[in-house]
Amino acid sequence: MALVPSSERWEEEEESTEGKLYFKFSETRVPCVVRKVLEDAGWREWDPEKHPESLWSLHWKSGRFKLSDWDRCLPHQRINHCPKTSAITKKDNLHRNMKRLAGSYGAVYNFVPTTYVLPNEYVNFMREYAEQHEPQIWICKPSDSSRGRGIFLIRDMSELIYDQQYIIQRYIKDPLLIGGFKFDLRLYVLVPTFQPMRAYLYEEGLVRFATEKYTCDNNTDLTNVYSHLTNSSINKYSPSLNENKATIGPGCKWPLSRLVKYFEGMNLDAAAIMQRIKNIIVLTLLALWPKVPAQESGFELLGFDVMLDSQLDPWLIEVNASPALATDTSLDMQVKAPLLADTLKVLGMRPQPVEEKKRGRKPLSHSSGPVAPAPNRRPSLSRPLSNTSSSSKISAASTAPPRSSASSASTVRGTPSHTTKATPQRHPASVRSAPSPSSTSPPESTRGGGSARDPSPARVPLSRRVVA
Repeated sequence: MALVPSSERWEEEEESTEGKLYFKFSETRVPCVVRKVLEDAGWREWDPEKHPESLWSLHWKSGRFKLSDWDRCLPHQRINHCPKTSAITKKDNLHRNMKRLAGSYGAVYNFVPTTYVLPNEYVNFMREYAEQHEPQIWICKPSDSSRGRGIFLIRDMSELIYDQQYIIQRYIKDPLLIGGFKFDLRLYVLVPTFQPMRAYLYEEGLVRFATEKYTCDNNTDLTNVYSHLTNSSINKYSPSLNENKATIGPGCKWPLSRLVKYFEGMNLDAAAIMQRIKNIIVLTLLALWPKVPAQESGFELLGFDVMLDSQLDPWLIEVNASPALATDTSLDMQVKAPLLADTLKVLGMRPQPVEEKKRGRKPLSHSSGPVAPAPNRRPSLSRPLSNTSSSSKISAASTAPPRSSASSASTVRGTPSHTTKATPQRHPASVRSAPSPSSTSPPESTRGGGSARDPSPARVPLSRRVVA
């Protein structure tokens, strides 16, 4: 048997990988749906023992990356997090930033329940607690936890016990109920770039129900997590999970589209409710605009948790950096698989260029001077996250928070206004829906086939930057 020279074997392997997309997982417990969607789209898994580091195009990780990870990325490589986004994805940081923006822009940011960070704001909380005219319920959550872990409710200070940083938040005691059950919304938002900022709201989402009927009086058992918490990771263990519950049926989830049909059947204006939720998402993302440094490799797929009260006012509960992608039910697969497939389409992923392989191109952080944007790197602003005309899109290109005004506040809290427009401070923030086929002219930002990208600034390694 003739031996093939090593140089020829290397050339054969180069040819076999040419034009193919590779994904990289640096964690062993990656959700199955992520792998399935990638492999169904023709992707292959990157092997550190066989493939060069420059070969992969997507690095997916639930945890955070190091700043040096962004520095080392080549132009064709994307990673699923961005630096500094913990400004809204950690509960304590979200509270601080919303409080700061509310102080600057007023009632337009009045969509987060009253919150204190413990122990730092313990004195302020005690002052609020002492001024209560009647006992109030407060919900306590670890500031950097998920899936309902460590959450408890209190009425009396004697019940407040914590051994780490917590947030304590005024409980929304009059939530909108369906069939007597409490629920919240999990909405998925893709941010492919922060400089300029552009965000897409996925048309489908999840409605997450508690599995025991909600009550909130002096005799309510606050330890009953199946009545007070809507986390699916908790309610999937409920004894009543598979019972045919009033109105909501078995299980603890609906698709968002079913909720919209339910609202329409109740003669509620679902479109107005969703528009106010979009406003909340845009205003929350604006907190990141001055913080996330300019870089072209990172993107974020965020999970926004929103609750409606009995007056149909939306409240932002939290923002998740790595929303759960587990597929415990068939509904999870129906929602999350298309979500990930559309995410890949919007990102416009591409394989390593042949020219890069031949010349061994260095990472961008080692280059000097401006770097021209890669072709087909970003989708145009007119492209919705889903390929249906009914999908909604949120656009906030190079935005700064709007100045406070009574009219702009009314679109988030209270009756939505049809003629309101917030006065921009530096750049306009806009909330748009994807144009319907009957539209006679596209939105202004989409005329001419999409938005032009500004040339990238001179590259400075992210690990050396000082970001406010």
